[in-house]
Amino acid sequence: MKEEAQTSSEPSWLDPRNDRKTPFTDAELEVLADDCIAGMADTQAWQDLVAEVGEQQARGVVKQRLAAQDANA
Repeated sequence: MKEEAQTSSEPSWLDPRNDRKTPFTDAELEVLADDCIAGMADTQAWQDLVAEVGEQQARGVVKQRLAAQDANA
């Protein structure tokens, strides 16, 4: 059977058929971590974590938590 063309007014990224099937790559995790850290860099929680374990380890914690939330991992 031929797959029907999308006739909905919803954008294609909302279509579950377009969901990714693989885990995030290291490069994707780097970008996600950068964005996440940029959004929380001025929070007390981030500053406390950096003071406790250093910036590199804190960044690693963010990447691990993002990877753990990946449904395809």
